[in-house]
Amino acid sequence: MCRFKFLVVAVILLLIFSPSLAEAKWSLTPRVSVEGQYDDNIFLTERNEQDDFITTVSPGVNLNYQAPTGEIILDYEFRRSFYSDFSELDFSGHRGRAEARADVVHWFGAGIRETFIRDEDPIELTGLDEFESPSIRTGRRNRYTRNIVEPEAVVRFGENRSIRLGYRNNILRNKREDIADLDENAGNALLTFGFNIRHVLEVFYEHINQEYDETIPPTDDRDHDGDEVRGRYTYHFNPKTTAFLEYRYLQRDFDRESARFVDYEVHNPSLGFTRDLYENVTLSASGGYAVRDADGRKDEDAFFGRGNFSAVYKRLTLSLYGETGVGEDFLSAESLGFNEFWRAGIDARYQLLERLQIAGFFYIEEEDFTDLDRKDTTWSVSGTLSYQILRWLFLDLEYEHNERDSNIDFESYDDNRYFGRITVQYDIAEFL
Repeated sequence: MCRFKFLVVAVILLLIFSPSLAEAKWSLTPRVSVEGQYDDNIFLTERNEQDDFITTVSPGVNLNYQAPTGEIILDYEFRRSFYSDFSELDFSGHRGRAEARADVVHWFGAGIRETFIRDEDPIELTGLDEFESPSIRTGRRNRYTRNIVEPEAVVRFGENRSIRLGYRNNILRNKREDIADLDENAGNALLTFGFNIRHVLEVFYEHINQEYDETIPPTDDRDHDGDEVRGRYTYHFNPKTTAFLEYRYLQRDFDRESARFVDYEVHNPSLGFTRDLYENVTLSASGGYAVRDADGRKDEDAFFGRGNFSAVYKRLTLSLYGETGVGEDFLSAESLGFNEFWRAGIDARYQLLERLQIAGFFYIEEEDFTDLDRKDTTWSVSGTLSYQILRWLFLDLEYEHNERDSNIDFESYDDNRYFGRITVQYDIAEFL
């Protein structure tokens, strides 16, 4: 049933917006890619690494619709992979994304986002965040399906005054019996109240429920409910500079506590600022303190800090990111729970020539799962060379290295991937 949600949402959105198609800017771009990939550790094992060459054929389509009162972005790709040595792993996958919004009247708007993935790559990235912590499945390959649906509605009742109501359904289904299936349901609300041009107050609340199916062999119960409350006061010094004071509180209540998963509360006050240094150059930073109060444990505290730098200058696009504090891992395939962490990332793209682009990416994180006595350091680096041979023909060459160092036996891995990809695509809206 999961795989059809994306298509249903896409059809509904098209029907909603179709009366305005003639007045909107839109594009419709079908494509097909043929990719060759050499992977020297296809099972992400610490020992007895196995390599293979994988050929993947990927037809897909992208629709982009922009109108004064709304937008639709749809992208779908079918992937058929063939393994040279491990032919029993041949696999058909899907990846789809839908995003739409509509201002029905000046005071009311609605939107929806959906991400659908059916794959077997042991390193899963949904693409929802620029610097995203991967969901990892070591050992034999696992076929999985993830579907995330997020509808929302916004009611505006003044200049910079609104209430946004949202809902999130995140499901994960795994073929392997030792990896738990996941159902997450969350409802949230955000109140934004601008007293005037300088003073803005935001209050956010979310309630979540997460349930996990039993595994073979069984693991500790992780089913829980949780609440998060966040209040932020922002002061705008001028159009380029803002500062804010924020307080975040969250609590997790497990159905059955265990030594690995206990009820806890987190208090996290912080201060921060955002500054537009130049045109298309932005710096933001925040810092504070996080304290966890867990049942039967001593209070744990950690410094909280976050920094972002983004810039677009001539041919260069650059993003820098860093963060440290306390976090949670309840949505990945491993779902290891509460942790103290630090992470950093760099994403850069440079237009060497009109049709030649080079891109580089680096991400590293260290997570200390204090309740499990486990510490992981995970990092990834990649480089891509993209060349537009013709208006409709593209060539990409890519290298990717992924690595994890864990203090738990058999959870470390070292993986190198080499890609060559040729893509044919064309915007047929130009003919319509």
